[in-house]
Amino acid sequence: MNLIIKSPANPRIKELVKLRDSPRRRKERGVFFVEGGDDLLALIRAGKRVDEIYGCLPLIKSSGRESLIDELKKLGHSIIETSSDAQKKASYRTVGNDFIGVVKAWDLSIRTNLLQGDGPVIILDELEKPGNLGAILRSVEAFGGAGVVLSDPALDFFNANVVRSSRGLLGSVPAAVGTKQEVLNWLKLSKREIFATSSNADLDLVKVQLTQPIAFIFGSEKIGLGEFWKNAVTKWIRIPMKGSASSLNLNVSVGCVLYECIRSF
Repeated sequence: MNLIIKSPANPRIKELVKLRDSPRRRKERGVFFVEGGDDLLALIRAGKRVDEIYGCLPLIKSSGRESLIDELKKLGHSIIETSSDAQKKASYRTVGNDFIGVVKAWDLSIRTNLLQGDGPVIILDELEKPGNLGAILRSVEAFGGAGVVLSDPALDFFNANVVRSSRGLLGSVPAAVGTKQEVLNWLKLSKREIFATSSNADLDLVKVQLTQPIAFIFGSEKIGLGEFWKNAVTKWIRIPMKGSASSLNLNVSVGCVLYECIRSF
């Protein structure tokens, strides 16, 4: 690695900042921002195309990740070296990160061959928080879910927070984005049993006979599922709770449902 970029004002560093912060810029270029060598490796192993990798040698040494340089090179990737100041300017984290990458975005349209296998599908309606989506993608991957479908999301799937909180696993989990009606049409064609989730539902998750293939619909963090899904879905379940909490974090709720699927199947 030869030092190429020293100044935080370098045009390539400024472009990384734009990709990090601007959904419009990511959409214009069809790429997204990834921070951290492990997340980059996860995306490369998932077969995603990495266009650029930036590495800061002092930060790489301080994290003990020198071996990652050779690993990335063996996988056919060259590394543009940066100074600490330049890398910190581009990083999401104020302390800077060892590697930053620019990765090609992929198609998120709903299609009949979206999923692989009969594992449970998670539908997320009007999701707002990127960190929640990233955590849910990790849970779906860990518990053997077939994929995630976003219905009218209020976020960008390729947000840096999604990438970070998923630990790069967003590239390993089949995912799609569509309108409510598109998602409902796709669900009907998938022939899956559909359950909507609500803390106000009468039927407990643990009392339902879950069978494959199946899909679960979760509402937004603020208001849950709205009228569209109330009119479209007849089977509603809730997660039984013994404490006084009225609801759980969305990712925790998804994890509970997925684990119950493992136990049932």
